[in-house]
Amino acid sequence: MRPIPGVRLIGTAAEKASVMSFVLEGYAPEAVGKALNEEGIAVRSGHHCAQPILRRFGLEATVRPSFAFCNTCEEIDRLVAVVRRLARA
Repeated sequence: MRPIPGVRLIGTAAEKASVMSFVLEGYAPEAVGKALNEEGIAVRSGHHCAQPILRRFGLEATVRPSFAFCNTCEEIDRLVAVVRRLARA
């Protein structure tokens, strides 16, 4: 996701768990979440009950996919493809 223009990853610790938060320039997190949902990709968008830390990053909300052993490479590729498509629009 990092190379996609306009994507800002939130929280980039080396030993990070399988949860990723990001924002996409020019889009509200809810709009990104809706676009992903329309492609069958379930994510959370919002403040995730973490308003103090989000405000520390200058944000009110993010998009948050959570990955697990049941996710396939194809599903992750589809998530990246949708975000790339939005970034180009």
